[in-house]
Amino acid sequence: MIRARVISIALALCAAVPLAAQRGQDDPDPVIRSLVKALYATDVKAFEAVTLPHPLRSRLTSGGSVNEDGLRELREDPQGLQIRQMRPFMFQGKPVTLGTNSRYAVGTTALYMVAHHRQPMVMALTRRPEGWKVDLRWWIAMTELMSGKLPPADSPEVAIRSLLAAMLRLDRARAQRYITDARGIELLFGGAPSQREPSGVLDASVGEMPLVEVGAGEFFTMPSGRIVEGSQTPDRKVMVGWFGPVEMPFVLHRAEAGWRVEPEPYFALMNQ
Repeated sequence: MIRARVISIALALCAAVPLAAQRGQDDPDPVIRSLVKALYATDVKAFEAVTLPHPLRSRLTSGGSVNEDGLRELREDPQGLQIRQMRPFMFQGKPVTLGTNSRYAVGTTALYMVAHHRQPMVMALTRRPEGWKVDLRWWIAMTELMSGKLPPADSPEVAIRSLLAAMLRLDRARAQRYITDARGIELLFGGAPSQREPSGVLDASVGEMPLVEVGAGEFFTMPSGRIVEGSQTPDRKVMVGWFGPVEMPFVLHRAEAGWRVEPEPYFALMNQ
């Protein structure tokens, strides 16, 4: 069973109006339902059958007890499990539809909000040759956040969080320290509010945002609309965070003073 604290963070990631789910022969719905059932049943084998392999996957499948009430309610009221699509199906950074074989192309990705009894969590899926699989990387990144272990001060994660924190404070001078080109400061602050958001909710979302480095063959659309491909070269990284239920990609380059982020209009995502 996914550990309670991981679930509590996942639940906190949801607060947006979702897209209507696309329905068809290649619907991820059965895989999502199987995962929720496996979580309630603490069925490790079933959990692994619908998730992508990961060297740290066992972190999410230890301990816990069977949720008999949840299993009964899933059985008696299947529609009580709410599955909502958060963005279009994407292939190589572009929206995609079913192929002529009524299947999505291998490598297509999807993002859902899944809720049962008002307990939502964000779920990423990838189309593999054998079918849809749940991508656990962001959930595993949550466990890293929960551990309390801090990344190095010169890490990409710190650069990203420092940049977003400065943006939320409307501190242009500080934000400029974390971007690759100072001339991009106007792009970075495009759509910025006239005053700082007072509740602290957005600041908390920055601290709780799970960040995952993506590799070659993975494509994401930046806030400006350009499409970037992941890499794992020594001096360039592409990382994707979940800011609430919104995917937020970053391209970083290593500089003498540490990692720097390519400027993008991130307020377009933070203000959703």
